Amino acid sequence: MIRKLGCVEIPVSNMHKSTSFYEKVLGLKKTYEHPVWTSFDMGGVSFALAAAGTKRSEKGTETCNSCSLCIFRYIARKIKQGEDEPSATSVIYLEIDNLDEFYSKLKSQGVTFIAEPKEQGWGGRTAVMLDPDSNIIVLSEA
Repeated sequence: MIRKLGCVEIPVSNMHKSTSFYEKVLGLKKTYEHPVWTSFDMGGVSFALAAAGTKRSEKGTETCNSCSLCIFRYIARKIKQGEDEPSATSVIYLEIDNLDEFYSKLKSQGVTFIAEPKEQGWGGRTAVMLDPDSNIIVLSEA
């Protein structure tokens, strides 16, 4: 039986740039930092960035040999992807209190949006943005 969601991980090509985006632009609290892994607290769930050597990465993942996951990522980088292909098949949904205010703030900071705030059939509103690796983030206000 599943007790709870332990962690959500997304691949990134530039750890420093992505860490800065999630920490400084989105305001998440960093809980752990390593050259190939950075995690944040996202409402009680661990959210992690993993150096995956995908998408626009000039070099593959650096390996630290401290865990099998690093080796797995190193091997996985050999899978070729086009520069504009998504680096992951998942989407991150963030619940927001004031979508219009948060959207305006992020837009003024140069965040790329692929869908502006709009009403949804389920009664809420959403806007869709991209992180520095073009991972999809849906901002949702119920």
